Amino acid sequence: MNAKTLRIFVALSVLLLGSVVVVQYFWFKQAYNLEDRDFDQRVTTALRVVSKRLLEFNKNPNSQLLKPVERVTSNYYTVQVNDTINNLILEEFIKQEFAQADIRLNFEYGIYDCSKDRIRYASFVCFSENCDRSDSTANYHFPALDIHNYYFGVHFPDKKRFLLGDLNNWFVSSAILLVVMAFFVYSLMLIFKQKRLSEIQNDFINNMTHEFKTPISTISISSEVLMKPEIVNTPERLLSYAAIIRKEAARLKKNVDTVLQTANIAQKIDKLNFEEVDVHELLEDLAISCEPLFKEKNGELSIKLNATNALIKADRLHFTNIIHNLIDNGMKYCERIPMIEISTENIGNDLIVSIKDNGIGIADRDQKQVFNKFFRVHTGDVHDVKGFGLGLYYVKEMVEGHKGKIELKSKVGEGSEFKLIVPVVA
Repeated sequence: MNAKTLRIFVALSVLLLGSVVVVQYFWFKQAYNLEDRDFDQRVTTALRVVSKRLLEFNKNPNSQLLKPVERVTSNYYTVQVNDTINNLILEEFIKQEFAQADIRLNFEYGIYDCSKDRIRYASFVCFSENCDRSDSTANYHFPALDIHNYYFGVHFPDKKRFLLGDLNNWFVSSAILLVVMAFFVYSLMLIFKQKRLSEIQNDFINNMTHEFKTPISTISISSEVLMKPEIVNTPERLLSYAAIIRKEAARLKKNVDTVLQTANIAQKIDKLNFEEVDVHELLEDLAISCEPLFKEKNGELSIKLNATNALIKADRLHFTNIIHNLIDNGMKYCERIPMIEISTENIGNDLIVSIKDNGIGIADRDQKQVFNKFFRVHTGDVHDVKGFGLGLYYVKEMVEGHKGKIELKSKVGEGSEFKLIVPVVA
């Protein structure tokens, strides 16, 4: 799948997921509104009957209003009666009619006091088994309304919870939808990961092809020259081509060893030969061995040994390779005279070995990936730096194999600093 097709696929997938979420939301909202409308109709019908029964109880059946029940808010109703209201009778009538209408929901009611021109709180009525009359949702502050008539108000503090309880099927379907979306997003992540692995694999194959193609071509051409009979008459040329073949064969062997070394890195970590190593002594020896490389490029390697305790448990060979790889990277990825500084210090029970260079640096987006296997910072079609993207992977794995960790701080154009943090011998 090419990049353009993948982008279109992701865009359509996001659009589809968004559409499903929007549709689900509107369906849920519509279902809630239907439940609310049904609840309102049942409450209104029940309260009308309560109003009628109160008038009959007061022997005043002809004193009826055209619209006795009014929904003031989503969970508060008023009922005009046009007659005095007995709170005990009212409560009993409401409970009976609500039970008849299958409205088994806690409520509280208040009765308008005509003499004081205000609603007086009457009672909180429980329908549920685990109902607490001192519930914080009770004791509703009944609003003052412009109704100068006998009326009572009914408030449902738990109405929203009650309606949502009737939408359990919607919650189940929404949960299933979320699970499906989660799997879909996970699938997209796998696709991106697979694409990334495919790119890394292609980069590795291209790099390997490039690294092997040049020495093989050189060896092939040199072999053809050596096959000519007249070459024996020019011993200098014979020796020169033989040296070229030897050099390129050594280059091929080095590349093969690099790949094989990294392929078996897990086994190598298990077989590390730990011993007490003085890192200061190791760095001084390494500086001597690297001196010809820096002289060739007019570079400079400076060492600052500030640690008071530089003794660690390490495999001398592999710990040397770790630092040598970082030095080699600092020289390869440098567009000016290479200047590398190695310093040591102690922080707590750890030894910090810092390798700082003045190379091209690493962009923020690549810093988290440079330690991944086969990863190389993209430089377009330019292949001026050789390698398979295995050096820093080897470094990280080996540092962790020494019970340590590695940190990177880098800025494009200014260079990079790698810090090796390993425990010291107490």
